[in-house]
Amino acid sequence: MIVKKYISEGTIAFLAETLGVNLSESEIISTRCDVHGDGNYNVIVGVLVDSLDNLPEFLPEHTATLTLPTCRYAKMEINEQKREGRIGYGERMHADEYFISGFRNDTDYIFNLWGFPMNTWNAGGDLLTKYEPIRKPEKESDRFDTFEVKPVLLPPWKIACCTRPHGEEGDKCIFDYFEVAAEVYKTGLARYNQGDFYGFPVDWENSYKSCFGSRVSSFEGLPDSVEKVTLPGGLYVHITQKEFNGDNPSMPYDVAFNHMDKLYFSSHPDYRFDNSRKVIARFRQANCASVFVPVKRK
Repeated sequence: MIVKKYISEGTIAFLAETLGVNLSESEIISTRCDVHGDGNYNVIVGVLVDSLDNLPEFLPEHTATLTLPTCRYAKMEINEQKREGRIGYGERMHADEYFISGFRNDTDYIFNLWGFPMNTWNAGGDLLTKYEPIRKPEKESDRFDTFEVKPVLLPPWKIACCTRPHGEEGDKCIFDYFEVAAEVYKTGLARYNQGDFYGFPVDWENSYKSCFGSRVSSFEGLPDSVEKVTLPGGLYVHITQKEFNGDNPSMPYDVAFNHMDKLYFSSHPDYRFDNSRKVIARFRQANCASVFVPVKRK
């Protein structure tokens, strides 16, 4: 959204004019840099120039310069506006999902942390292409180099959420909550956590229910349209990922359930998985930014 804001407000056109770049003959570039775990990164939006030498003395406020490193990229065409004569994915998220699933399964490539994920746009704000930096792993552990694990102690969390029984309809609790989230925000009880959402299971009738919602400071005053669940506090291992995986949470979940021995327990033998509590997924900016894995001392 920040890219479309800068384009629609004329900020990029003003920058291009200052640099002598003709936007009708050049694409707008956005890139994610300073990528950290926990869903944090910076976005730079701008235009390509032949050289960073001899730039004008006066540039628009907040102008930054960046040299993109040379590496191999996976390129995905995007056509969200369904423009006639263009090819590409109808949604950016579909391209994200292919990159972290189909592309990884069809090739030996993995994400290259030394590169910068990029998108290109036209002057009208249409997303044209996605570029994800890739490399071939030298060893099996390279496939996990985008993950970070950190032990944390969490207090109990109050969650306003929607729930559905596990099964084919379980994931729809996400859409159920978004329909009523505005009612939660009106109470002000989620104002300090409005950017984050949490997904988790709760035991129910010899199975479990899927839950999705927001952290709140109190249950008092919440609307009847949401359920109220308190997540137990305690020791957790917080698994974060360099933010590039789009809308598909399968990769951090895979680590949480299948690779904890290799990534944490083997180097911390005094701890093991705590089966009395559940794995908690945290979503930020529509992405599964991290998961919390419950652990306890042996």
